[in-house]
Amino acid sequence: MTDWKTITKEQFDAAYNKFPANGWTKFIFKYFSKSTEQKNLVVSSTLAWILGGLFAAGFIETVLNLSHTLILVSVLLYAGILVVLAIGMFGALIMNNLRINKIAKTLGVTIEDYNSLVSKFYS
Repeated sequence: MTDWKTITKEQFDAAYNKFPANGWTKFIFKYFSKSTEQKNLVVSSTLAWILGGLFAAGFIETVLNLSHTLILVSVLLYAGILVVLAIGMFGALIMNNLRINKIAKTLGVTIEDYNSLVSKFYS
């Protein structure tokens, strides 16, 4: 293992750029992460409104004891969107973790050391 304190920013950048994030990971982190910029909140906000609307529709339909078919449509749409979103986010997380493991392996450091290098060079 390499001592992470001896790795230069150029070495880190070379290893980092050797394994770029794929399009799906970029999309998920761009539109659904904590650090999403204000201009990119349209996608996640729209999805939140859709999910909120479907939840409210299912709730109101249930309270008013409307047709089970109508309730089922709302619930299935809500659940379907939520499942697709969750699987997509989980997939992006796994792909990003695999990418970080490759970068850390290339540098010869542990994941903790990799995180220290990110803090050192990009804080």
